[in-house]
Amino acid sequence: MNALRLIAGNTAKKRIEEHGLTPELVRMVVGASGGPKWLVLLGLDKFLFGKWLAGSDHTIDLVGSSIGAWRMTNAAHPDAGPFIEKFISQYFEFRSEHAKTPEALTRSSYEFLDRLFEGGEAEKITANAKRNLNIVTVRSRGMRSDSSKFKEGAAILASAGANAVDRAHLAKFFDRVVFHSGEGVPCSNAWNDFRRKDVTLTPDILADVLLASGSIPFVADPIVNIKGAPEGVYRDGGVIDYHFDIPWKLDEGIVLYPHFYGHIIPGWFDKSHKKRRATGATWDQTLLLAPSDEFVQTLPGGKIPDRNNFTDMTDDDRLAYWTIVINESERLADEFAACLDNPDMLLARMEAPPQ
Repeated sequence: MNALRLIAGNTAKKRIEEHGLTPELVRMVVGASGGPKWLVLLGLDKFLFGKWLAGSDHTIDLVGSSIGAWRMTNAAHPDAGPFIEKFISQYFEFRSEHAKTPEALTRSSYEFLDRLFEGGEAEKITANAKRNLNIVTVRSRGMRSDSSKFKEGAAILASAGANAVDRAHLAKFFDRVVFHSGEGVPCSNAWNDFRRKDVTLTPDILADVLLASGSIPFVADPIVNIKGAPEGVYRDGGVIDYHFDIPWKLDEGIVLYPHFYGHIIPGWFDKSHKKRRATGATWDQTLLLAPSDEFVQTLPGGKIPDRNNFTDMTDDDRLAYWTIVINESERLADEFAACLDNPDMLLARMEAPPQ
């Protein structure tokens, strides 16, 4: 049984065949929304960002929404390995009581980031010239700082209904806002829809932007009027870019996408629309790494973690389950490392993306 799937678009596979899969070939890394699902990738993250890519001298664009933005922030640290360990240690200190209300979750999240970034860590991340961190959020149209929760809730429900008709209708309700630490947003023309606004990411707003990118409607408070950005109410970037159905187009290199699924869902409201899955150009330059179905079946309950773990389990049971998943996630890293050491096996293991 293979624990790891390697799904490669046509151009990505050709470039790997021509140049080999080296750190220098990786020009962008993408991180999806998904709450605790990311824990199945922890072993892979530690290997990719703490070891394999750690010594690369070229600039790598890191793009993420929600928990993917938090993961890419870890990856943007100049000493990513220890920083990921610090992050997961704090992540395991979170208790269900910290999320009893949206206000409580937002307050505890700020406290989490204050501890994580103490000692100038935010400055190290945003100043790292080798990593261009891009955190994706949405700005709610028609919402102000004094808008009622009822008004916002009604707008979110209306946007879900509009999205069910056509994803393009989301533009009536949300703008895409990208905060970048480098010179600009990568592959800019590939995702300039939804009236995208680009804002320079500075250390003093990093916590605000991360919380905005993970501010799930009805679960956490929105983040309002972020310094340097257009005034307004900011929410989870996954509303538009859940898994990033974007046709990335690089002049050279590939997009590396460590993902917890073998498919790409465009937006948060598309989760229940089984026919809305990315195909074609979205995959062309991407190498996606994901746990296999067979591997997932070996995990407790035959599934990866999700946000329901906070309500369906006691904290002790949840943390015990997560610990097993994290330990097993090392198998993904081991298999990827083995493929890097054996180029023939690497190419043989590559799958074509969904059509």
